[in-house]
Amino acid sequence: MRRALSQLTFCQQAYLLIAFSLLARLLYVAFYPVNLAGDEAYYWDWGRRPDYGYYSKPPLISWLYTAVDFIGRGSLFGIRAAAAIFSSLALLTLHRLCLDLFGDKTARTMVLIALAIPANAVLSFFLTIDAPLMLWWTLSLWLFWRSLRSPTSWWVLPCLFLTLGLGHLTKQMMMAFPVLAVLYLSIDPAHRRSLRRPELWLVLFGSYLSLIPPLIWNAQHDWITFTHTKHHFETGRSEGSMVLARLEDFISFIGTQFGALSPIFGFAILALSLSGLFRLLRVTSALRYLLVFGGIPLAGMLLLALRQELQPNWPAVFYLPGVILVAAWYEKQFAFAFPPTSWRIFQKAGYGLGFALVAYFYFSPMVFAAMGQSGHIADPNRRLLGHDLVVAEFQKIRATQTDADSVCVIALGHRDSASHLAFLLPDQPRVYRWPGSSRIESQYEMWPGPLEDGWRGKDAMILLPGEGDLPKAFAKAFARTERLATFSVALHSKATRDYAVYRGYDLQTWP
Repeated sequence: MRRALSQLTFCQQAYLLIAFSLLARLLYVAFYPVNLAGDEAYYWDWGRRPDYGYYSKPPLISWLYTAVDFIGRGSLFGIRAAAAIFSSLALLTLHRLCLDLFGDKTARTMVLIALAIPANAVLSFFLTIDAPLMLWWTLSLWLFWRSLRSPTSWWVLPCLFLTLGLGHLTKQMMMAFPVLAVLYLSIDPAHRRSLRRPELWLVLFGSYLSLIPPLIWNAQHDWITFTHTKHHFETGRSEGSMVLARLEDFISFIGTQFGALSPIFGFAILALSLSGLFRLLRVTSALRYLLVFGGIPLAGMLLLALRQELQPNWPAVFYLPGVILVAAWYEKQFAFAFPPTSWRIFQKAGYGLGFALVAYFYFSPMVFAAMGQSGHIADPNRRLLGHDLVVAEFQKIRATQTDADSVCVIALGHRDSASHLAFLLPDQPRVYRWPGSSRIESQYEMWPGPLEDGWRGKDAMILLPGEGDLPKAFAKAFARTERLATFSVALHSKATRDYAVYRGYDLQTWP
């Protein structure tokens, strides 16, 4: 086997690695199905109501779920397979960019490093907005570089316009790409003349036109996405020492990044991306390209982390250039003052630790299950467990009602309860959510309520987290309510959660 592999070119080896990883991931999700995460079930429910704007995100994730649900016939495998395919296509594109920048051997090394990064395994498993975003970003990185190196290629700029537009419709982070592109052109002598290409300006900033549909939708809905996004940049934590709070958040953020990237490769990515900024104006165009699209925004993220709490996935796209940077450094394509070149000896240790963490992500849930410790604090699937059991118990009680088909379903509590009920109930009904306050907290409050959908005067099956009584404001929406049953579900080996199921009679109001 080793002899056969050695006879392949570096490109062939890279393609084989990507193909093998895709096949392994597809087999894994086929034979080891796991509940959808809360966000996945939430976006799946969006996919049943395609629109051109949503509460918290641009609309493309909804459209993708509509397509995936149609192609995969509503199966869990279809959703998981889509995530694996997106991730593999992104890696294939990143390989192509690295090939153009540094050659085939470095590109093969880059693929190995990427596959040894735990975050890559996670992104290939969950179909959230980050999976397609990584693909659009890598495609845009490669196409923009091609547009500079081959300005006469007629197909490059239209494709770049498309990938940028798709990225804008996927996540707000994509809006940074054109700005970084202009910054790179401004400081790179070899490509500065491209600033005089009007067609390039048209593609980069004309791509923002793709945001017109969600902007129109927001104008019709009190700019709710802007209001939601604004909350992500609030500092919070008014009690206690602000300095200690910021330091705690900063250390937590750094810790999650090293966990997501694996400690050795994570350190190498951050060290090279940040130390390279001190030589930004004295490096080659290829290195400058990676530093502008990786090092500069990563430095900005670290500064922002000193001000407020950041979500661990926010800098994800900015690590893509860093992976190429590390591969080129290991292959002796360049050297910075820090880290010292002698630290290249840790490359094999990086592979060992990285692949061990990837294996842990995939196989430790099976080990915990075999030991009767599913949901252990160290179980990567901890937050995915129990949702199917909750829905199964709810369905048992629902099935005792002879008129279940003519009774709507309402969930109280977190939006995840409504999302999982909608996806896991056999008939996948429209589920309504009571937010518990007058604020709009999710997409469920943006959609028509049960009265608008024709449920006035009819009954409802209600899922309430906990064993308490229904909130008085909610109970008043019905002529009367009746508790049908309570049940407990073992979410994992050391925790259970209680639920109550009610029937509401004669729905009259919906606050």
